[in-house]
Amino acid sequence: MTMTEGGGAGVSVKALRSVHTGPEGVKAQYDARPVLRPDEVRIRVAAAGVNFRDVALQAGNYLPNMRRPYIPLSEGAGVVIETGAEVDDLKDGDAVLGHYVVDWRSGPFRPAFHDSKVGGPSDGWLAEEVVMPRRALLRVPVGWRLEEAAALAISGVTAWRALRGLVGLEGQHVLLPGTGNVSLQALELAASAGARALVVTSRPELSPQLMAMGAAAVIHRHQDSDDLVESILSASDGQGVDVALDTVGGQFLVDIILPSMATNGRVALLGFLEGSNVRGDVIGPAIRKLLQFEGISVGSRLDFERLLDHMQRHHLRPRIGRRTPPSRWSEVFREPEWRDGAGPQEALGKHVVIVDQGLASWTVC
Repeated sequence: MTMTEGGGAGVSVKALRSVHTGPEGVKAQYDARPVLRPDEVRIRVAAAGVNFRDVALQAGNYLPNMRRPYIPLSEGAGVVIETGAEVDDLKDGDAVLGHYVVDWRSGPFRPAFHDSKVGGPSDGWLAEEVVMPRRALLRVPVGWRLEEAAALAISGVTAWRALRGLVGLEGQHVLLPGTGNVSLQALELAASAGARALVVTSRPELSPQLMAMGAAAVIHRHQDSDDLVESILSASDGQGVDVALDTVGGQFLVDIILPSMATNGRVALLGFLEGSNVRGDVIGPAIRKLLQFEGISVGSRLDFERLLDHMQRHHLRPRIGRRTPPSRWSEVFREPEWRDGAGPQEALGKHVVIVDQGLASWTVC
C-alpha cells in the first residue's frame, strides 16, 4: 500500500552531509522526514556508488565553491516506500535507481542543468532514505542486485555517451586509458558492439580479467612515451585509434593519445585525474589528422534508458569491486590517491557504500 503524503512525518532518518571540504567535513545528522511534494518519491536506500567526482568534491580539488551543505554521492539505488499524489506509475516495493542530472531528460546539455546534479549541489544518496522527483528515477532491470544498480548513473552513462551510443563502432579500435569505472564500463560496451578495445594500464596483473571482459589488447603503461605509442599503434594493426576516451587528462592527451590517433579519429575528453593543463602541440595533430574533440559530461535520462536497454539485451551488469559498510562511511573520503583512474587498488570495479545490506543484495524479480 502506498503511504499518504506526510505519512512518515515525525520519523527521524540518518543522513550524511558535506558541511565543508576535507574528509572531516562530512557530518552525520538525524532529520525528520520531509512531507512529499506531489511529484516526489521517498526511497529506502540500498547502496550508493562512489566516483572520483565525489572524492574530488569533498577534498576541494573540484568545484571548491560548491554550495553546502548537501548529501554526497551521485549514484544510488533503493526501494520505494512512499509516493506523492501525482506519481501513479511507481508503488511501494518497486526497485529504482537514480539519474544523475535530474533535469537533463534528452537533447543537448544546458547550463541550467548544473543545479540539478545529484550529490552536489542537489542532495545525493548517502542517507538511510532519500526523496527524489519522479523524473530522476528509473526502474532497476530484472535480475540485477540493487548494489549493481547503484553503480551506473555516472560511469555507465558517461561511457555510453562517450561511445555515442555504440553507433558505427563495430570493427573500430577504441583506446581506453586506465581501469577506472568509466573505462571498465566502456570496455564491456565497446566489446558488445564488436569494437576492438585497447586498454592501457599500469596494473599488468589485471590483464587476464581485462581480456575476459572483452579487451582486444592490454598495453602496459610503464614504458616511455614513444614506446607506449608504438605499442598502441601495433595493437591497432598500424592504423591508429579511431576513438579514444581520455579519462586521465594532463599530458597523456598530447604525449600518448594524439600520436596514436587514426585520421578522422575522435577524442572524447572526460577526465582530469592527472590535471587539465597540457604542454605541447594540440592544433598540429588535430589538423593533420582531421581529429574531432568532444567534451563529455555524463548524459541525459534518454541516454540512461538506452544504456539500460542495451545492457539487458546483452546481459551486461555493473561490476562491483569494493563494498564499504555504513559504519565506515568516513573511509569513502579518505581514499588513497586514485592511481590509474581506478580508485582503491585492491579491487577491479565500482566502490559502493552498502547502506542496507539486506536491500543491497536483493535481486529484482
